[in-house]
Amino acid sequence: MSSQAPCYSVAIIGLGAQGYSTWFEHLRQSSTIKVSAVCDTSTTAIDDFTSLFPEIPGYTNLEQLLQHHQDKLSFAIVCVPNRHHFQVIKQLSAAGVACLKEKPIAESLEEYSNLRCIPTKVAVAFQRRWQPRFIHFRSLLPMIGSPLSIRARLVGKYDPPSDGWRMMDNVGTFVRPSFAPFDDLGVHMLDVITWLFGRPTTVLGHRANDHLHSARDRESHVVMRWDSSGLVGHLYVSEVEFGKSETVQVRGDRGSLHLNCNEIIHYDSHGRQTFQTVFQSRKEDTIQNICQQFGEYIQGVQESFSTSIAQVEDTLVTAEAICTSFLSNNLESVPPTTEYKNGSKTMQLSPSLNGDAGHPDKNASTNGHKPCSKTNGHSKNGNGTTDTNFTRLCFTLNTGDKMPGLGFGTRKPKAPMQTYEAVMTALRLGYRHIDTAFRYNNEDQVGKAVRDSGLARDTVWITTKVDNSWHHRVAESVRLSIERLGTEYIDLLLMHWPSPVKPEDPTQAMPDWDFIKTWQDMQREVQAGRIRNIGVSNFGIRNLTKLLSHPQCTIVPAVNQIELHPCCPSNELLAFCELNDIHCTAYSPLASGLPELHENVALRELCERKGRTPQQILIMWALQRGTSVIPKSVKAERIASNFDLNGWNLTPDEHKLLSNLEVRCRVYPDDWLPERVFWEEDD
Repeated sequence: MSSQAPCYSVAIIGLGAQGYSTWFEHLRQSSTIKVSAVCDTSTTAIDDFTSLFPEIPGYTNLEQLLQHHQDKLSFAIVCVPNRHHFQVIKQLSAAGVACLKEKPIAESLEEYSNLRCIPTKVAVAFQRRWQPRFIHFRSLLPMIGSPLSIRARLVGKYDPPSDGWRMMDNVGTFVRPSFAPFDDLGVHMLDVITWLFGRPTTVLGHRANDHLHSARDRESHVVMRWDSSGLVGHLYVSEVEFGKSETVQVRGDRGSLHLNCNEIIHYDSHGRQTFQTVFQSRKEDTIQNICQQFGEYIQGVQESFSTSIAQVEDTLVTAEAICTSFLSNNLESVPPTTEYKNGSKTMQLSPSLNGDAGHPDKNASTNGHKPCSKTNGHSKNGNGTTDTNFTRLCFTLNTGDKMPGLGFGTRKPKAPMQTYEAVMTALRLGYRHIDTAFRYNNEDQVGKAVRDSGLARDTVWITTKVDNSWHHRVAESVRLSIERLGTEYIDLLLMHWPSPVKPEDPTQAMPDWDFIKTWQDMQREVQAGRIRNIGVSNFGIRNLTKLLSHPQCTIVPAVNQIELHPCCPSNELLAFCELNDIHCTAYSPLASGLPELHENVALRELCERKGRTPQQILIMWALQRGTSVIPKSVKAERIASNFDLNGWNLTPDEHKLLSNLEVRCRVYPDDWLPERVFWEEDD
């Protein structure tokens, strides 16, 4: 069930500054993105290129390129002048080639409408959405609670010649009436704002009057408001500054988050700095990541792409409203839905998936957690799903590996070989995801059952965990787990708890050690090839933030396995994990031993209405939230009953009955650990 990053063949259309310097130069050393051909109408540009890189064919005619490479291309990168974008994309689309285009989004709303109707996939290269600093900044927003205000600033770097200011890095802040209206400096930061919070309700824009004959504006101020949340914002863009600066500050009711170039700082509600981190990322990595992710989007490995033509609509319509406000000097409304004419057809477009301010995925499901990518044809519409084949449901992790959604837990066997018999039963019924742990002392039984089942190793997903007392001995722990399982690799290794303890006294914290060091050792196991995926377990927002913001965290956890059921929904934690592309697995999804749930009227009512057991209802509730589950039983009839999930589901209203329960309780608290790991903010 593992996958290596595939290699994608691309063509670069247009060898100007963007095509050559931004794309070719940063892709030429990539091991997964191969530039197979280039095209430019300038014979000189092609001759110069092929003299330097004779192994890459160059063409002055797009028809010739397609004639030789159409069936071999994964996608094309379009870097031609703005006015030619649509015609080039239309020609490539007719040949079945997807396009990753340089900015602007479109020359006009009409062109944007036409781009939306292109049958092949089209995306725009807004690089900031893919830069690690902005990705981490977005993932940390839940720490500040409900956002109250955002201030963004983007200014250029200049030198002052004798005849006035001359910009060195960019041209204009928002509008150049003679050219594309949405391709200037301010739109780059505006795109970050709409990516974080969706389109605002109203905007008011003003430009400083330099009394210049130049068509471009030089300094702009934009005030925004999101009526649904009360969030207010200010964007300042200038090309007449003495130094280059790029900042974003978001203040919430629980603190504030500050991005200053490559530095991120968090302050709590009392103004105390809680952490500071600096990102040293390379443009080369960002460009290659964009292409890799776009390739996976084209292949269907990923169901969405952050800057697909549909996902940048919020930026386009907000920029249009800002430009209108510049001219009118009035407050302008940003349409909540937008109609675009395409010939005789009208498309009604709603705001993109960002939803309400501060909760980018709030509308994806009732609990604020948007499911990870699913495979085998399963839909991605949260608890409103109409899919009925839940036993075959898989979730695509951030590594590209596909993990079966319905797993089988093996904690606390009560008799010799009990785990072996239970796992054998589960595998015969169709379970393909077995969860164990070093601490359970049954890895040998799990491995034997998998071998004796006759199933190929790569058809069964095995998860195990590093015990608290083995944090400082990860390599040895992995060696022993592999030896006991009798396998060459482990599909998923989790850090069982973020609490390293003394081996001789598990009630005492291990001195001079924290889970950051453990994670570094786990990363080395991936590099060694013994582990396919690594993740965490029992991590809340605080500990995840500490891990993700640490410079030595080079691999984002693929999974966070946590206690999840209607009395422990952890809504904010799920939303945080979703923002960081961390899949969540529910342990104790059946909440065994919690009368607060099993005696609840809502659960009893659903069981009677659906003709299902409480366990089936709870498993279905978890799967329809977008979380995988690992229910545990040693009774053959119960193992079979828990697997009986096809042909039915919970309606959105039925799902809400459980989601809206107010009682909060856990099967496994953290009071036995030497340090606290669960916090109210996770809910």
